[in-house]
Amino acid sequence: MKKLLFSSLIAFILFSSCKKDDTSAIDQQREEQRKFNEQLAADTVLIKSFLNQKELPYAREKNGVYYNVIEPGQGNIVFNAYTKVQVKFKASLLDGTVVDSSTLSNPATYTLGDLITGFQIGIPLIQPGGKVILYIPSGYVFGNRSIVDDSGNVIAPANSNFIFELQLLQAI
Repeated sequence: MKKLLFSSLIAFILFSSCKKDDTSAIDQQREEQRKFNEQLAADTVLIKSFLNQKELPYAREKNGVYYNVIEPGQGNIVFNAYTKVQVKFKASLLDGTVVDSSTLSNPATYTLGDLITGFQIGIPLIQPGGKVILYIPSGYVFGNRSIVDDSGNVIAPANSNFIFELQLLQAI
């Protein structure tokens, strides 16, 4: 009887401690989502203000990425996480600071699922040959991480919103 009671007590303790960990993980996920939503709301105000101030045309995806399709391209690619894309792009901050770029002579090739969320959302808006300008909230780019160059200089502070001028050269 003591053995059964002791086993039950151990099982209860183990079960209770697991439940606390699960609750803690869920609480942490909720807090992360709350922070993301809060930052997205702030980013949305900044991006909309920027677009309206510059009188730029735009559309908005339901997740908060703003865009302007310059050229839709041609084809009927159905994109997924494994689609290989070759792109030419220029990445800049809302203040015009160029952070990164590629060239036609040196385009970048990626698997769509390996790219920042903003690209995963924006690239399927066009087909090969297409061009789009993406106005991406910070959470869909690098979030609360600063981007530094090879010398350790910050080139994009944490929570930076980005403008990507993107041309899709090919998709396979």
